[in-house]
Amino acid sequence: PDWSFWGWAEVNIKPWAKSLVAIEEGNKMTQWKHRVAYAYWRGNPYVAPTRRDLLRCNVSAQEDWNTRLYIQDWDRESREGFKNSNLENQCTHRYKIYIEGWAW
Repeated sequence: PDWSFWGWAEVNIKPWAKSLVAIEEGNKMTQWKHRVAYAYWRGNPYVAPTRRDLLRCNVSAQEDWNTRLYIQDWDRESREGFKNSNLENQCTHRYKIYIEGWAW
């Protein structure tokens, strides 16, 4: 998360205090041993070259690097009511990848 601002309602970014509570609750939904045993990342790969490089580590027909990487399409999220962008719903994998770029 980007802690430099208190929230951004237009793109479904809640104030940090509310986000923290929601993430803590989301974290309780799935026990560690039942989480997907892969590294997980969801974001915009077009804001930093390192993020585009990261996408080369996604599962393919030739390789499975034990990662699950997803491109965040903010235009689609906006049209669909931000159903896939809540941080509290991303506590389903054992490992969360953080990589430089613009994040929230």
